[in-house]
Amino acid sequence: MTQRALTVGVVGLGKVAQEHLKGYAGVDGISVIAGADPDADRIRDAEKSYGLKGYADYRDMLENEKLDIVSVLTPPALHLPVVKAAAAAGRHILCEKPIAAAPEEVTAMKAAVAEGDVKFLFGASYRHLPAMQRARQLIRDNTLGEIRLIVESAIGGHGAAETPRLSPVHYPVGGPGGTPTGLVDHGVHMIDAFPWLTGSAIETVYGSGNISGEDPHPEFAILTLANGAHCHLIYDEGTVSLAHPGEGVFTEGAGWNVQGFVPAGGWDLAPCTLNIYGAKGSLRIYPYANKLIRTGPDTGVREEQLPPLPAPNHFAAQMRSFVRSIINDEPLAASIEDGEQSLKAIFAIYKSASTRSAVNLE
Repeated sequence: MTQRALTVGVVGLGKVAQEHLKGYAGVDGISVIAGADPDADRIRDAEKSYGLKGYADYRDMLENEKLDIVSVLTPPALHLPVVKAAAAAGRHILCEKPIAAAPEEVTAMKAAVAEGDVKFLFGASYRHLPAMQRARQLIRDNTLGEIRLIVESAIGGHGAAETPRLSPVHYPVGGPGGTPTGLVDHGVHMIDAFPWLTGSAIETVYGSGNISGEDPHPEFAILTLANGAHCHLIYDEGTVSLAHPGEGVFTEGAGWNVQGFVPAGGWDLAPCTLNIYGAKGSLRIYPYANKLIRTGPDTGVREEQLPPLPAPNHFAAQMRSFVRSIINDEPLAASIEDGEQSLKAIFAIYKSASTRSAVNLE
């Protein structure tokens, strides 16, 4: 007997949602039938591009559409009410990152999900990028030996006056927030990825992040894992990149860097890069360019062969994993607890800035 396609409704139809919808278009086993957004132009564009039925209010969509899955793709400050409403309606939930605007909101989410008896997939989309998956395999196979240092940076832009800022709609004024490629909105991917890549939990954090509504400044974080590895994050969108023309990469998939949106099939002068240093070898990962460079005394420098599935295919892979979890009761690729832990780590980094000392995570 053939399993029917699971129906999907999308809440939030902004830029991030557009990438999700492009990915979902290639997923067998789902049918995106509805989308909700208060912006009439976004609704009109989504209806035309994806053939879904648009709603100005997600509550009307939940009431009128027979949905199996709700993808919560709104800004983080709006995640909690949407998650609670979807759970109360008995819909399984895929929720974008960061999981919420504050850790206490996750507590309310967990209660709603438990009461509604639904599955909740945290949107740790970097876990589904081929370069990241291959890196994890190499690390878990001990190919690189002991992991000693992980560094990710995103530095550049068009100067301080042109620094992009996320609005209070994304992050409430006075709390953690800042820029699109900063500690909260982008760094959360890495904070989730470090334990996932290495199999080792974050033990301590120290750093400094931007506050929503205030002038942005350079951000950093130093995380220590249980295995002794140090992880460094460095972000600043208020300066100008030092990257030289030969330092970029050809982007197979669309993505974002400090210059803004980067379309597929072009040259990305200053891509976000993740460097992993081990005792026996090291990796340089270009997640959205779908490239992984490996070095070692025995292998030299070589590019790993990856599946030709760059972004936004990772959103398709993420949704496929969720469908399998729902239909076959398989483990979730990223749980609500994973999302909670990454958010707690971010808030601990902000606490460390006020105490000027490292903070231990539970």
